[in-house]
Amino acid sequence: MNRDESLRRPVAALPEVHVSNGRFSVFPSEPTGGTWIGLNDSALCFALINWYAVPARPESQAISRGIVVKTALTARNIDESHAALSMLPLNRMPPFRLIAIAFQERAVTEFRWDQNALLPQRKEWIANHWFSSGLNEHIAQAKRAEVCLQEWKRPNAGGLLWLRELHKSHLPEPGAFSICMHREDAGTVSYTEIVIEDLLGVMRYHPGPLCNGSAALIERTIPLQMV
Repeated sequence: MNRDESLRRPVAALPEVHVSNGRFSVFPSEPTGGTWIGLNDSALCFALINWYAVPARPESQAISRGIVVKTALTARNIDESHAALSMLPLNRMPPFRLIAIAFQERAVTEFRWDQNALLPQRKEWIANHWFSSGLNEHIAQAKRAEVCLQEWKRPNAGGLLWLRELHKSHLPEPGAFSICMHREDAGTVSYTEIVIEDLLGVMRYHPGPLCNGSAALIERTIPLQMV
């Protein structure tokens, strides 16, 4: 996952292992404690993206979406995560899309909060891509999807090195709609990958965009409870 944010936003803390109610999870953190991506010891992964295509209604006491992933990580499976998310004060949060990937269930669900209802959409267990953009989400989705379509034609498509190359792609040109995003006011501020290796969950994190190559991937692992 590439995280695109305002360049004025505070730098996030590196991923760390957390224990809550006896469950291990690993995620990077905002200064306020929230997060946008994480993995727990049930091999359950969540990634949250803003949903700019749905206009956010004014909210004087809005709650950060940073608690969404942390709440979902307390679950053992997607159904439990749905129940946990339903208990959140969603009516005070802007729109979002939460992608849930359950390795043990071989299941992918996209939760969509449009400020009216939290709707789960079950996806096939196949490779997929999700895109978000505060500038023009429809154009970003179309341009980035076309790049991905072409990149899948490569002989090494789907591999880990291919995935990293994709996330530092500037095709068709560096800018607001390239997968590795660059604007004057915003850009890709980090890259995170999650890998299941035997009985370990591995998170690797690159502070800053992968294209700058100035930092090594930082790795954290958690033991998995495979059943």
